[in-house]
Amino acid sequence: MLRKLLKYEWMGLRFPLMIMMIVLAGTMVLTCCVILTINPKLDQTIAWYSAMALMLSFFLYYFGIIGCTIGTTLIVVVRFYKTCYTDQGYLTHTLPATAYQILNSKLLAAVLTQLLMIISIMLSIFIILQVGIRHVFSFIPEYSYAELYDQLSFQLSLIAESFAKDFGIRISYWIAYLVIYSVIGITANIITLFGCVSLGQLYAKHRVIGAICAYFIVQFVMFIVGYISALPMYTKMLTGSYSRDVTIFGIMSPTMNLSLFATILLAVGMYFANVHMMTKRLNLE
Repeated sequence: MLRKLLKYEWMGLRFPLMIMMIVLAGTMVLTCCVILTINPKLDQTIAWYSAMALMLSFFLYYFGIIGCTIGTTLIVVVRFYKTCYTDQGYLTHTLPATAYQILNSKLLAAVLTQLLMIISIMLSIFIILQVGIRHVFSFIPEYSYAELYDQLSFQLSLIAESFAKDFGIRISYWIAYLVIYSVIGITANIITLFGCVSLGQLYAKHRVIGAICAYFIVQFVMFIVGYISALPMYTKMLTGSYSRDVTIFGIMSPTMNLSLFATILLAVGMYFANVHMMTKRLNLE
């Protein structure tokens, strides 16, 4: 049943997600086109207009990224609200599925949607960089892209060696740590948003306002928790309690792990708050 619910959720999310990706792709293509029109051999007047056009295209691309990121989050949250706590909820809650299955399907679909958008953004940045670099090298015939790639690979190897020495962890492990940290954070954030929507249903006549208030209260509490978790690190840094051989990762990781642990605890609480509201306190509009 979970597979069918997940398929149903994906069918509802894929069209809005496609619109977000089209917007992202449009701003990326526009930026690439502006880059390709720049010619350093032109006179200063035309070059100035080209620089302004490039700057505006980058601003548009930046706002496109922000809009797509926020838009993707709103898509999954609004769909959760509509399919669970409005008239559409009658269909959702009459399905032969438990509240856990319904919530898990929505959570998995939302996480997948967020990850796809993040991958799309990273891919668009990579494409813009490749277009820009290759366009620059088209004006430098004596220097090839392959030579740049070889030099860049050599510099990256040096950076990786110094990173492991100064940071206290291999760069591959650090990237893996950040990826796992980010995936957990994204999942916890979605569960928290769903939980705020569910808690907002306690205000029968002002559900949306209640959900927004619940979100700001939760964020304020998490800010306080994050500040408290960082106090030991700041205290040791100010008092010079760290030993000379301590690494950057050794300083940062306890605070990051404690913050992640608090986020996971909040997500677990919000998960069961969702289940409670969907089973014990369900009140459809």
